[in-house]
Parts: sequence; structure tokens; C-alpha cells
Amino acid sequence: MQISIILVNFKSQIFLKNCLRSVSQKLKKTALTKNFEVIIVNNELKPLKLRFSFDLKIKIIENRKNLGFGNACNIGAKNAKGEYLFFLNPDTELLITNFSSIIEKFKKNSQLGIIGTQIIDKNRKASQPWTCGKKTSFLKILFKNSINQPWNKKFPVVVDWVSGTSFFIRKKDFKQLGGFDEKFFMYFEDQDLCLRIKQLNKHCLFYPYFSVLHHDGKSWPNNDQKKLHYYQSQDYFFKKHFGRLNQLALLFSKKLLNK
Repeated sequence: MQISIILVNFKSQIFLKNCLRSVSQKLKKTALTKNFEVIIVNNELKPLKLRFSFDLKIKIIENRKNLGFGNACNIGAKNAKGEYLFFLNPDTELLITNFSSIIEKFKKNSQLGIIGTQIIDKNRKASQPWTCGKKTSFLKILFKNSINQPWNKKFPVVVDWVSGTSFFIRKKDFKQLGGFDEKFFMYFEDQDLCLRIKQLNKHCLFYPYFSVLHHDGKSWPNNDQKKLHYYQSQDYFFKKHFGRLNQLALLFSKKLLNK
């Protein structure tokens, strides 16, 4: 098995159907079909029932509760048989795919740790902002710094992090890092993983020659819950990577700006 595609389902069943259909259609055009498996980790209370048949090897893992994104991804990875893991949000559809080139890049460059794909925002019909870039910092958050905008690049570029919406990693590297930090319930777990890949002397690559369409945020229609998880994860991220003083400074500045 070469690639395990891992999806986490939470209130995404209507989008999951289109996602799986796009995966099936793209894989039919490759010579690698038999070397793929799809693992769906279901974070809902009720069992997941796929009402449509797909020409895919699909395994469903039932959590019976919402364990969070990173935790569910870790469960999927532990059950994966593939040499490479492809983490993909269920509210996406594959657009431009070249799985062979992804595998070739990993094989040719041992220092390549993570490959993030281009993510096209469904509503904007353009690259989704803030899906890759330099390490998030105190000043970038305060001043909403968008200089450079690597997500708009037309060619591969080395970045500090890529979005967890759609990215590839060797299973052995993911395992060596201990997977996602499960203290992040949702948000910032992708940045944290990408920063930690440097512990293995490896880097991240934004790869626009592989793209997905994203129906952003459809798993979480409750905006208050989304904001709560976002800021909780942001606070933990700053404490972990910048220290307690920077975390407190961020909290104080957000209160001043009434964020």
C-alpha cells in the first residue's frame, strides 16, 4: 500500500459524498488505484452510513463522540497501511491531481517532510488565504500581515507550514513525531506539526501542481464554537512555541483590540 487517504467526518456527510466521488474519479485515471486506501474516522455519535457505492477501499472507524481533529487523524494514521498519509478534509473535492509526482518528490528528497497542496476556496474561486506561510508570530496576528502570500504562488515554494485541509507526509515521519498534538482540539495543530517536522531536519513544501476545492468551514456551522476552539488553540500554540510571556501578551493585546 502506497497512500492512505485519511478523512475526519463531523457533520460533513453531505460533502463527504462528493469528496469520495472525486477521489474515486481521479484514481481511476491513474495506474496506482490498487495502492490506495481510504480511512474515514467518524467523530459523530451516530454510526456513519455511506449511502453510495464508491470504487474505493474504504475503512470506517467509529469514535462515537467528537474527539477533535488531531486526535481523530492520529487514530486514522495508526490504522493506515500506506507508506504515505494524505490528510484530506471531507468538505473538499480533488481538482488537479498527480499522485505519482508527490511520491517521486518524497523519494528524491529525504529532507522533504510535508507537502501541502493548493486549496481553492469554493466561494472565491481562487486560492484560499492563510493556507500556508511563515511561522505565525505575535506581530503577524496583531497587524494581519499578509506580505508575500505564498498561497498565490504558481510554483512550489518552501514554507514553514501548510494547512491540515490537504497535505501529504510519510507515515514513518508522522509516527516519529507522535502525530498531531492532541491538546489542539481544532486549529493550529497543522502549524504545530509542520514546525515540529524541523526536529527531523526536514521542511515543508507548498505544491500548487496538486489542488483541491474547499467548501470552507462547513463542518462547523456554529461560529461561536469555531471562535472558541480557534482562540483556545491559538493561546496554546503561543504558549508552546513562544513561551508563557508571549501568550499573556497576546491575550492582553486581544482584549485591548476587543477581538
